[in-house]
This record gives sequence, C-alpha cells and structure tokens, in this order.
Amino acid sequence: MKTSTVLLLLLIIIHAITVINILLFDGKLNDLVFFFNSALCFGAVAFYTWKSSNNNKTKA
Repeated sequence: MKTSTVLLLLLIIIHAITVINILLFDGKLNDLVFFFNSALCFGAVAFYTWKSSNNNKTKA
C-alpha cells in the first residue's frame, strides 16, 4: 500500500474517533480519545520514517 494511502487512512480514523466522541458520548471520553489519537499519530510518524528510510536505502 502506498505511504500516502496509509497516512490518509490514519488521519480519517483519528477524525472519526474524535467525531464519535463528540457526537455520541458528548466528550466524556476525551482522555481515551487523546490517548488513541496520540498513539495513531505516533504510529503514522513511525510508518513514514520507516518507509522513507527504506526508500533512501534502495536509491543508494
């Protein structure tokens, strides 16, 4: 899967979690949502770094 596709899917998931928390739970799960959003963001950065590193190795 392309890097841009994975990053876009992670972004959609982050926004969906936030919207569900606001609309269905009236913001009662803010701590949990913050934890999952932070974990997904960290995962996205790690994935991008990993893919970028692999691309640089193949070009050299």
